[in-house]
Amino acid sequence: MSFQKPLVMVSGATGAQGGSVANSLLATGKYRVRALTRNPESDKAKALVAKGAEVFKADLSIKEDVKNALNGSDIAYIVTNFFDPSIYPNNMAEEERQGKVIADVAKEVGLNWLIYSSLPDTIEGFEEHNYNVVHFYGKKRQFIIWSLYDINIFKYIELWIFRTPHLSTKDDGTSEFIVPLVKEDTTIEIVDSETDTGPVVAKIIEEGPEKWNGKKVPVTSERITFGKIAEILTKVTGRPFKLRTPSREETKKEFPFLDSEELLDMNRWFNEYGLFRSDPEVCDISITKVLHPNITTFEQYAYKKWVISNNNF
Repeated sequence: MSFQKPLVMVSGATGAQGGSVANSLLATGKYRVRALTRNPESDKAKALVAKGAEVFKADLSIKEDVKNALNGSDIAYIVTNFFDPSIYPNNMAEEERQGKVIADVAKEVGLNWLIYSSLPDTIEGFEEHNYNVVHFYGKKRQFIIWSLYDINIFKYIELWIFRTPHLSTKDDGTSEFIVPLVKEDTTIEIVDSETDTGPVVAKIIEEGPEKWNGKKVPVTSERITFGKIAEILTKVTGRPFKLRTPSREETKKEFPFLDSEELLDMNRWFNEYGLFRSDPEVCDISITKVLHPNITTFEQYAYKKWVISNNNF
C-alpha cells in the first residue's frame, strides 16, 4: 500500500509569507503543496511548479475558488492581504468576509488543520485609546470567526516586516531612518518574512496539531529599539544614520505617502504598547528561535539587503 504525502494548501504562495512557506515545505520533500495564486503565469508561480508544487489559480474572495482549493487538502496555510486594492482603503470589511468564507468552506470539506497568519488585537482592552489599526483588527476578527467552528486552528503572529523602511540621504552625507511618532527607545519585533516564515511554519507542521493546535506563536527574530536599528544601519553600511521621528503634522507635510491614519495609529500603538507585549501568549519571543535557530537578525538582514545586494537608499 503506497503512502501519500499530506497535501498542504498555501495561500498567497507567490507573496513574501506564502512563498516562504511553500518553498520551505517543498524543500523538506515530506508534503505535496497546492500553491494558490491569482496569476499562475508569473515567474514565481512557474518556479514553484519547477520545484514540484501544484499551482492553483484562486481568489480568496470567491467561495467556489476557496472550495476547490481546500477540497482534498489536509492542512491549509492562510494569509490574507489587507492592503490588496480590492480591500484597502475602500472595502476594509472584505478581509473579515474572506475569513468567514474560508471558515464555512473548511468546515464543509472537513479540513484537518488550519494555520493562520495573524496580528495582535488593538481594540479589546484598549477602547479608550481609539486605535484605528483596521488591518490588525480584521485578522483578529477572522480568528474569532474560525474559533466558532469545529476546525483545528493554529495561529501564529508575524509582525513588523523590515522590507521597506523610509531611508533618505541628506546633502551633508548623513542618512535618516524615518518612522513617524515613535521614540528612540520604542521597541519593535522584526522578522525577515520572505526568508524565515517558512522554516517556522514547516517545523510546526512537522510537530503536528497535537502539540500546536489552539496555540499562538510569535514569529520574530528579535525585539529591538528603533534607535538600535539606526545604529546597526550605521555599522553595516558605514554611513552615519540617525532616527528621525516626525510628528503627525510633520508627516502630513513632508511625507504624504506615510500620511495614513491606519499607519500612523499603528506607529502610535508601537510607541505606547509595543506589539507582543500586549498579549501574554506571545510576549515570550524565545519560542521562535527554538523552532528556527538560524532565524535572520536585523543586522544580517541589513547586510544582505544593503551591502551584498548593493541597494541604494
